Amino acid sequence: MGGKLLDEIKGNRNHKIIYVKVDKPEGAELGCLIRDLPLSPSIVENLERKGLRRLYRFQEESIRSLLKGENVAISAPTGMGKTEAFLIPVLNEAFLNPFEGPVALLIYPTKALARDQLKRIYSLTSTFYGVRAAVYDGDTPREEKKKVFEYPPSILITNPDMIHVSLLSSRRFRELLSGIKFIVLDDAHVYTGVFGTHVAYVIRRLKKYLPKGVRFVISSATVGNPGYLLKALTGCEGRVIVERRGRKGEVIHVMVKPLGRSKASECLYLLRKCLKEGIKTLVFADSHFLVEYLGRLAKKYGLRIGIHRAGLKPEEREDVEERFRKGELSAVIATPTLELGIDIGDVDCVILPTIPPTYTKYVQRVGRCGRRGRIAYVFTILGNDPISSYYEKYPQEFFEREYDPVVMDLENKEIAKLHILAMVAEGLLTYTPSSPFERELLEELRLLGYLRISKGTLRITRKGSRFLAEHKGLRGIGEVVRIVDERGRGIGFRELPMAIRELHPGAIYLHAGRVYVVKEYRFPFAKALRMPPNFDLITSPLYYTSPAYFKPSLTKEVSGIKVEYGGLKLIETVYGYVVKEFGTGRDVREELLKERLSYAFCTKGIKMILPIREEWGEWGNAAALHAIEHVFITASQTIVGASPNDLGGISFPSGHIFVYDSYPGGSGISRELVDKIPYVLKRALRILGDCDCLDGCPRCIYSPYCGNNNRVLSRRKALALLKDIVKGNIKGAEGELSGKPLV
Repeated sequence: MGGKLLDEIKGNRNHKIIYVKVDKPEGAELGCLIRDLPLSPSIVENLERKGLRRLYRFQEESIRSLLKGENVAISAPTGMGKTEAFLIPVLNEAFLNPFEGPVALLIYPTKALARDQLKRIYSLTSTFYGVRAAVYDGDTPREEKKKVFEYPPSILITNPDMIHVSLLSSRRFRELLSGIKFIVLDDAHVYTGVFGTHVAYVIRRLKKYLPKGVRFVISSATVGNPGYLLKALTGCEGRVIVERRGRKGEVIHVMVKPLGRSKASECLYLLRKCLKEGIKTLVFADSHFLVEYLGRLAKKYGLRIGIHRAGLKPEEREDVEERFRKGELSAVIATPTLELGIDIGDVDCVILPTIPPTYTKYVQRVGRCGRRGRIAYVFTILGNDPISSYYEKYPQEFFEREYDPVVMDLENKEIAKLHILAMVAEGLLTYTPSSPFERELLEELRLLGYLRISKGTLRITRKGSRFLAEHKGLRGIGEVVRIVDERGRGIGFRELPMAIRELHPGAIYLHAGRVYVVKEYRFPFAKALRMPPNFDLITSPLYYTSPAYFKPSLTKEVSGIKVEYGGLKLIETVYGYVVKEFGTGRDVREELLKERLSYAFCTKGIKMILPIREEWGEWGNAAALHAIEHVFITASQTIVGASPNDLGGISFPSGHIFVYDSYPGGSGISRELVDKIPYVLKRALRILGDCDCLDGCPRCIYSPYCGNNNRVLSRRKALALLKDIVKGNIKGAEGELSGKPLV
């Protein structure tokens, strides 16, 4: 099977094989026998009857640490038994104290994953008398919730969103926490950036209700800094347990570049080849639209495939999972909804029509295949974007990367406001601030009218309560624009500032595989008209961003450049948009808005002052700096694992460049970047130097997020300036910020 498929693909002239990497089977280090652990004899007997006799070393270390009362951070490959590494001590505790209520709270990032894991947990708990597990989330029926409170299970499975809401609104839920001895955060690599900061605050609130001596566990296959993540999420130190081996089968990684056809056509070619050979295949795409588009193409060719994405009903997704698991479907096209550990059975091939935003996501997706001891394939399809072009020239670097570090900013004011108010509402916070940050925030909330002080005690006001009620979500931050159709029915929502770029009048908006044109924007609503499925136009906003102020908190010099990091207030203004063909990206027309849309927000970022060349004039310097800003962000994505929307940038012809967290309050990405700027500059130089275009193209300095439609750009001038900087020929630059901002 394996040789024939690869030979056929290599022989096709419509693409070029860029690189092939083969991972051989590699077993994890074995540990002790299950009977050698200090567990209840009944637990040992039951586990042995289920076939669990010998542990891996990482499982043994985790179990022993938890039994001793330590916190642990586990990082081990997918499919290696991380669940057993924390669940066995939980079962032991529950078995010794039956019918005494929850001893463990198992927290998963999504409801779907929690319910999928319940099946696995049932397989271990079903034979233990008095040990029961139950899911408690927003989809739990009222009668089931009643049972949770009246007959509490030993193991309660939930998600951060449900904890956030329940701490605020349910006294009975808070009472359930009094006997908890274990808090487990599984698939913890998801808790990064804004979502990670939210969850860290939820855990801090949760801890106020927990007894002393609770053991915390974080578990993931792909965390670059598990010790940091444990401390950031829980506030606790613990033992870090890492296992990198554990591959059961041979996995062949293939980088392929289509020639004379689109990436979508290449994806369908590979999918057809796999299905012809009877290879069970999973295709991952990063957007709803691409999933639906590939699905329509696949059905056009008569391929039996399933679609799995957010926006579908839970029962529809579960049906696809079940049919794929049973082999009734041989292929599924999915968004990252299947990136986490939902059980979909064995997979023989993963096709990636775009390079995943981070290396962690690549490993998560690849981890879905090669588990049953036979040859498995991963096909990554390169395009004409700067990152694809870079890895086309240096493919080894793609596979030599480490797992991306998880980052978060615990001093994000926008997120902290929500949880500080929640703590006051729950009666958890006195007027004795624990830090200058908290003191400043409490005063700000008081001035906003969200809090008041009564007899030395903090009280939440009606205005503060309304704010809490309107900001229940943990997945984002900032104000929300709600999208409605022509009848006023809800379609979805988008958060500011991204909302004004995507929901201005005339914008073409894609949602759940459907196409809409925005007819009206009046905050907090955008009214949109549904378009036919074959509508093949898209829009790109024209906008500019201006810094209102910058307050540095850290200053350093890198290659003669002054670099500062700090707080930043930005004003983003959308003044028009470009209509383009969806398939080709060709400009059709440009439109200006009758009324400009603006939004101001605070975040954190980096300010750099680069030298300018007087002989280039204002336009020449603007083109050089604008190109450097673009390529700097591209290079940053490959080094710190940032997604395309994580970082924004502004350049000025005076030499000033700002690179900032795109989310209000800050996500922590730009702070992670500060210490890696020398590496970013060198990689940016390689991207510019390796391109053979005349003076700028999609393979080097163009950006799909450029607010100026990729105008005023010069690769040659940027290359000349960046060469001098990297070689250390710059003696420092300083000057007043001036000129028109370019983004």
